[in-house]
Amino acid sequence: MFRIFFNILFFSSLLFGCGHHSQSPIRLQFLHFWTEPKQQALIDSLVAAFERQYPHITIEQIPVQWNEGRTKLVLAHTSGNPPDITHLGIEWAQEFISNDVFASMPINKGIPEQFINQIKGENGKIYCKPWTMNTRALVFSHDLSTLDTNDLNWDIIISRLNTSSIIGINSSEPHNVSKKLLPIIWSTGSKLFQTLPFSSTCDSQLIEGLRLIRKLSKYARIEQSRKLDEYIVNGTIHAVITGQWILPRLANIPHIIASSLPGKSGASILSGDCLGISASSRYPEEATLFVSFITNYERVKNMCMQLQDIGLPANMQSWNDQDFLVNQDIAQFTKQTRISKILPSPPYFLDAERILEEQLMLFVYEKVNESELLQSLKMQLLALEKGQKKGP
Repeated sequence: MFRIFFNILFFSSLLFGCGHHSQSPIRLQFLHFWTEPKQQALIDSLVAAFERQYPHITIEQIPVQWNEGRTKLVLAHTSGNPPDITHLGIEWAQEFISNDVFASMPINKGIPEQFINQIKGENGKIYCKPWTMNTRALVFSHDLSTLDTNDLNWDIIISRLNTSSIIGINSSEPHNVSKKLLPIIWSTGSKLFQTLPFSSTCDSQLIEGLRLIRKLSKYARIEQSRKLDEYIVNGTIHAVITGQWILPRLANIPHIIASSLPGKSGASILSGDCLGISASSRYPEEATLFVSFITNYERVKNMCMQLQDIGLPANMQSWNDQDFLVNQDIAQFTKQTRISKILPSPPYFLDAERILEEQLMLFVYEKVNESELLQSLKMQLLALEKGQKKGP
């Protein structure tokens, strides 16, 4: 009997020892850009919930400001001690994937079609997990809130513009100029920046889009995006392309939101956030646990419901989720998101975007005409594409 009892104790100690070893303390570094107070509070609550469920794992947050963007990411991943999990904009994903920064991930159901090419490597494997998505829609306020968005075209809008009812157009502001002006250009049939190489999309159809911008500019206020958001609320302007973050400020003023841009395309630009796991992480399984935890549909949905400027979960389930359709304003943004496009994001995307935005601003401020912009943009993009070399 004693021998049996001893053996039970012996094997129990072995099992206990193995279990204890497998639960050794682990610290994961998580670099993220959601640092505004309300965003940070949501991240803190997610991290706390994860650590309660997996008490042997501690998440060390590395908060980074969006305006530090790509530079901080490059430094973090060339420092010799990269974060285990990285939050990045979908537009930056290909640059890091092409340089073997991230480990591959299982393919998950529900990824919106627009995201696939942005998170896939040349070998067909997935290297980033989509987290959230958002777009910009055409918003009308005050006098223009009576427009019928079900029967809307640019001619009708232009006919309603005057010295008191004007539209907002974005001035020089990195990343925002393209997001606000490309949808207008697309609405006339142009495919500018929709396919690679970008230079091939600089064709005669771009001229029509530029002419539309010129017509709108006759009754436009040209400012940076934060000012335009302020102006659409206080009545300085009555139309603007902006994001879902504006909704709380529109609650008490007359307004209406279009579910698609007027014209041939209907598309706006789809943006998104995704997560990558470092290829050199010592704890890939635990990092995968954390990524799966915070990208769980219901958790992301809860975040989006609490903070509207996040947008929607980056999952096709969002399109038909009644919680995103019951409110008319949110429903219009949800519908616009469904038909919007993510710009192709080759490793040189940020350089191409800078060239595009510089040329568009020259045009908006009447420094160049349509033909001059077309010629200059095409020439600069061709030179950029020809000179590409591997490396961040």
